[in-house]
Amino acid sequence: MTDGEQKAEGNPGTRTNRELAERLRPALNLIAFVLVAAGLVTVLLGGPVVGLVTIVVVAALAVVTWLLYRRREDLRGYLMRGPAWVRDLVDGSEKASTLTRKASSLTEHAALAAVLALVVVVVDVAVTGRLTLGVALVAALLGLFGALTSKDSAAWLIVCALAAILAVVTVFAADMFRGGSDARGLAISVAAVVLPVVISNPLFGQLNSRIFARRKDDGGSRLTLRHQVVLVVLTVTLGTLGVARDAWLPGVTHSCYTLPRAGGIIMLRTDAQGHCYGLLDDSGTGVFTPEAFGIDPVTRGLQQKLLNNNRSIDDGDLTVVWLGSLSCDTVPSDSTRCSDGRDYPSERDQLRGLLFAQTQLAAVDGGHRLHVVIADATQDVRHIEDVARMIVERRDSLGRMVVIGGGDSRDSTQRAINRLLDAGIPFIAPNLLADLGAPSRPFVDRPGYLQLGASNMDFAEDTAARLTHLFPDGFRLDIFQHPDPTDQYTTSLVNDLLTALRAVPHATGRRVPDLAGLDASVCAGPADGPPTVLFFADRWTRFAEFVQRVNSLCGHSKPRLVIADSSVSRFIADYQLRAVTNANWPIDYYASGPACADLSPSAYATLTAQAQASAALLKLPAGFACADRTQAGPEGELLRACTLDAAAKRNSQPCTANDLGSFLVPAYDAAMLADALLPAERLTRDELATLNLPSITLATGNTASVRDGRLLAPTIAVRLWHVDPLYDPTRIWERPSTELTLPSDSGGGIPRP
Repeated sequence: MTDGEQKAEGNPGTRTNRELAERLRPALNLIAFVLVAAGLVTVLLGGPVVGLVTIVVVAALAVVTWLLYRRREDLRGYLMRGPAWVRDLVDGSEKASTLTRKASSLTEHAALAAVLALVVVVVDVAVTGRLTLGVALVAALLGLFGALTSKDSAAWLIVCALAAILAVVTVFAADMFRGGSDARGLAISVAAVVLPVVISNPLFGQLNSRIFARRKDDGGSRLTLRHQVVLVVLTVTLGTLGVARDAWLPGVTHSCYTLPRAGGIIMLRTDAQGHCYGLLDDSGTGVFTPEAFGIDPVTRGLQQKLLNNNRSIDDGDLTVVWLGSLSCDTVPSDSTRCSDGRDYPSERDQLRGLLFAQTQLAAVDGGHRLHVVIADATQDVRHIEDVARMIVERRDSLGRMVVIGGGDSRDSTQRAINRLLDAGIPFIAPNLLADLGAPSRPFVDRPGYLQLGASNMDFAEDTAARLTHLFPDGFRLDIFQHPDPTDQYTTSLVNDLLTALRAVPHATGRRVPDLAGLDASVCAGPADGPPTVLFFADRWTRFAEFVQRVNSLCGHSKPRLVIADSSVSRFIADYQLRAVTNANWPIDYYASGPACADLSPSAYATLTAQAQASAALLKLPAGFACADRTQAGPEGELLRACTLDAAAKRNSQPCTANDLGSFLVPAYDAAMLADALLPAERLTRDELATLNLPSITLATGNTASVRDGRLLAPTIAVRLWHVDPLYDPTRIWERPSTELTLPSDSGGGIPRP
């Protein structure tokens, strides 16, 4: 017995501590076994199949390890008959580890049971990617009580502390070699592996002699070879996490992180501004995984409803990846409000359309289901190319799939769609209209890309025809558009308008690149020369500034005639943006989708039934019906207009929903078209050209036909609607004004006061 052991034996305080530990051990063992049961139940509740497989695999490995220990002498004898290097290896190894010697009876060793349960939890998290707060708490408690019920708990605490210190050294050493990956790898190897091995032998010897100087048969804590191995493994793991912190730390701090290589579909990134973007197909799957994208509670509620309706993807199911923008740059002093006032009403309508399609397919007995994946590319689809790469990477997990949406017709959007098509993923665009460099052609002119809306040239020709009918002696068209070379939608629209005017006698057009270029000639009243018409051909996010400039120019007068592109449909859909314009004058604008009155009777019945199925979420009245089918005003006026979005968003002046909105039906039609078109087999790039569908009747009663992967004709007609005045969100007509009505229009126009 050494002097240190004699002192420990003769020290009353040491004996008292050991006696206290022995008295507490039964209670600690009981708590540990309760936690083991809780951990296994948690794993099973997270996913019965995966959880059961995980438990069985870990238990089987434990049994195999135990059997190898029981037959260790036979195994050793067999190995000793092998080559010389095997015999040397066997002679130089420990016959059995301390942990294995203590595993003769699982019921007597709570520490081993807790460790095995912890392994089960960790493996399950790695496989499923579900690290919820409850699972994390159970894992932490299992680790804690596994250490407390172990007789060498003090040694393990010292090992963990040393690993943390050495990991910090690893990170600092790696940061010194940022010149290249080879240098960084060398730094990690030296700091995380060589350093612990070099210092652990003398360090462990000092700790054993100074702290753990007890009798050898006492069963007390001592730092041994197995502690040294764990020290190296922990140091390498923690050091690697520290060196790679840029890949996970921003996501963790912004609640935008999921486990890498965890399987499934969820994939998240955090940009430099702290915005979370990526793919989400489940709500509330982890401590650091967002339940939904964006900051608006109504938008998040719709996403959570869609994601909660998802089930595991089976054969025949359709996966729809909705791609667009749900996040925004917020006000520095208020993280709950977008800096430019945007609120994404049209995006919410598209999500409602997918919700209706999801519940419609789920209601069919024995049918397949619609699995929705939300792909947020942040404001102005800033990260759409990165999100497209994520979709391609998750392709194998998505089954029979299509991407719907796109957000804005920008260069980046076009590149992202081409990337998806190259991977054999079809794309349906309800609202992308740009035709830059190829008038009257789709935004992406390739098989597999289906554009439901007409091209910008169709809108330009419609505008030219209406103005020619109104001003047969000629007119001037001032086209406001802020120059943006990457914005194909606005750039192509201006070019198409100028091209269409070239065929009109006595008509001229010019682009006005900034608000200062607008002059009083756009106002009503006597004017020198032909009348001037104002056309807004910019993004809807600039429409409020445009309106204020016109207010300032015209003063007590009004603009002679204002026409707005279909982008302004998003502005019109936001009741609050309309109200704060204070614009007491009308505008004609191109709608982005059909009205309720355009729906076929069967489609109207289906959509209203699906709306009622989610009445609580949508805040619907008991007898929801569209006003333009039940109480339409004269000449197509939508009386007391209140869309689904306005009913959900209005706070100061609540209204009763009586309209679906113009963005809902195109998204619904896109999902139903994809379901009828796509085969069960995964498609390649070349096979997109083999997609054919003779016809399918859409919600408006129109038919859609696909041949060789291309839509034969647009399914969303060019529609010009009218509001008067702009500041009153309850006043809207689903027809053009009288001045802009053509003889071919049905139902006549709206007379101006």
